[in-house]
Amino acid sequence: MSSVDFRRSRHRGMALAIVVWFIAGMSVLVAGIVSHVRMDTRMTQLHVARAKVAAAGDGAMQLMMADVINGRLSHQDGFMPREVYELGSLAVTVTLVPSTGLVDINTASAGLLTSLFKLAGGLDVTQAKTVADNMVKWRSGVSAGSDRNKPRRFVALEDLLRIEGVNRSLLDSVRDYVVAGEPSRRGSTWSGAADAVLDILRESYPQQAESALRQRQRLMEAGNTSGSPAGSPVGSGIVRVDAIVRYGDQSWLRRRWVSMSPETGSSLPWSTRRTEAARVVDIQK
Repeated sequence: MSSVDFRRSRHRGMALAIVVWFIAGMSVLVAGIVSHVRMDTRMTQLHVARAKVAAAGDGAMQLMMADVINGRLSHQDGFMPREVYELGSLAVTVTLVPSTGLVDINTASAGLLTSLFKLAGGLDVTQAKTVADNMVKWRSGVSAGSDRNKPRRFVALEDLLRIEGVNRSLLDSVRDYVVAGEPSRRGSTWSGAADAVLDILRESYPQQAESALRQRQRLMEAGNTSGSPAGSPVGSGIVRVDAIVRYGDQSWLRRRWVSMSPETGSSLPWSTRRTEAARVVDIQK
C-alpha cells in the first residue's frame, strides 16, 4: 500500500470514528431530552392532580361544615360525623375528628406516648420508651449544660422532628393520632376519640378507655341520626376535618383544622386555623 493510500485509509477511519462518536453523543442527548420531557409530564400530572384534589376536598369540607351547623348529617362513623359528597366526577368522604379525642403531645404522659409509638409508630417497646422519654425531657426544657430549664411546647406536629429518634417516617405514622399547638390547649375528652386512639389509651390506661367507651355510648343514645350526638365535642372547640378524595387509582387526603367559632369579619360561623397540603394516603391504614 502506498503512503497516499495509507493516509486516505487513516482519514476514512478517523472520519468513521467521528461519525460514530457523534451518533452516540446525539443518542445520549436525545435520551436525556426524552427523560426530561417524561419527568416534566409526570410533574405536570402531579400538580394537576393535587390542584383538583385540593379544590374538591376544600369544597366538600365546606359543605360538611354547613351540614354540621344546620344539623343535616345523615350518619356517624362511630362517634364522628362522616359524609360522602359528589363534586363533579370525584367522590369525597369527609370526617370530623374532635381535636380533644387525639393524643396531646404537649401533655401526654410518657406511658401514653410509649403506647403511641409502639402501636401507631411500629417501634418495639424499648425504642418507643426511649422516644417518649426524649419527648418528655424536651417538653420540660432539659438541655445539657443548663441549670435553668424552661418548659417548651410543640407548636406544630412537625416539631416532633426536633426529638431524637423521630424521623419523617415515624412522624407520618403517628400524625393521624396526635394533636399539637392551639387545638391541644383544650385538653382531652376520650369519649370523642376514634377506636384506634382508644386502643392506644387502653394499653396504658385500660380503665380510662373503658370509661370513655361507656360515656360515648351514653352520648350516642342521647343523640339522633340527623346530626352530631348530644354533647359531642364536635359541637365546640377545634375539629380536624379530613377529606379523602379518590382520584384515578390513588386516595388523597386534604386536611384542615377548623374552629367552631367565627372569624372576625367573616360571614361563616366557623374559621379555618390551618390547611395541610393534599397528599397520597393508604386508606387501609
